[in-house]
Amino acid sequence: WPLSFVFLFFSPCSTHLHAMAVRSLSGLLTTARLAKPARFLQTATFIDKHLPPAAHMGAGPLSDATVAQYHKDGYVHLRDFLTPEEKQQVVEWTNELQSWPETKGKWMKYFEQQNGKRLLCRTENFLDFHPPLKQFITVKLNQAASQLFGEEAVLFKEKINFKLPGGAGFKAHQDAPAWTTFNQKRHLTAMVAVDRSDIENGCMWMVKGEHEKGLFPHPDGHLEESLCQQWKWHAMPCEIGDIAFFDSYTPHRSFDNKSTRSRRVYYITYNPKCDGDYRLAYYEDKRRAFPPDIEREPGKDYSAGGRVYNVGNPIPTTTM
Repeated sequence: WPLSFVFLFFSPCSTHLHAMAVRSLSGLLTTARLAKPARFLQTATFIDKHLPPAAHMGAGPLSDATVAQYHKDGYVHLRDFLTPEEKQQVVEWTNELQSWPETKGKWMKYFEQQNGKRLLCRTENFLDFHPPLKQFITVKLNQAASQLFGEEAVLFKEKINFKLPGGAGFKAHQDAPAWTTFNQKRHLTAMVAVDRSDIENGCMWMVKGEHEKGLFPHPDGHLEESLCQQWKWHAMPCEIGDIAFFDSYTPHRSFDNKSTRSRRVYYITYNPKCDGDYRLAYYEDKRRAFPPDIEREPGKDYSAGGRVYNVGNPIPTTTM
């Protein structure tokens, strides 16, 4: 059988076909190995050279059942992806990041206004200033993202949403509208729970299966309430160190933190490497269009940038 069969399945970015191709080729390779050893070696060498690393059978830390659930529902929630030691490290790293001062040109700290108080809402663009956290995100989480894509993943962006006591929720939305600038086709996000979350302190809510229907309208930067009422929303309480992976087209939301406890969460976003590596370009553009408070011009309205970079968020579009 010709190598053109392999090209059919392993053309660039044909990620949804990778898993099917691996299953189909496994049987054919076995037959070829027995019947035509030379052709087997030729084809196997080609596949090993051109197939993205994560698409190899058995690659990555996730089980086949976990991958299947992710693709079926648009998200998957994992309790024991991290070791107890890693969970404790995540908490310690987050405490460090939270204490960092606002600094121009480095990490990006965003605030919200609640009851006359300025509350830390989010920090972004921090990996280059925290090597241990960068190692964790670009290795272990990256491997899982690659497995879910069916091909090698690359980091696109990183942030922490703090949702401190009294912090506002995030309106129902899909992440996809915020990431259209660089013409990437797909993204997924790894959510890492730093604190225990529940309904009282504003845990995440997800909708299953709607990720397959593409992008829904986002007037005013969030999904229409009439549409949200048609869906069944699933609460996702988390313990410290829980992980959830979700597709950029999966509708999700969270409500206000009405407790005295924080609900800090990392959101680490990846895209297939074949779509390009745009992390630096993303933060360069966001810093220009929707900068953190410390870099904003007094009195300037950043609503235009907010339509791309402030989807569903409680962050003001003018200087606080």
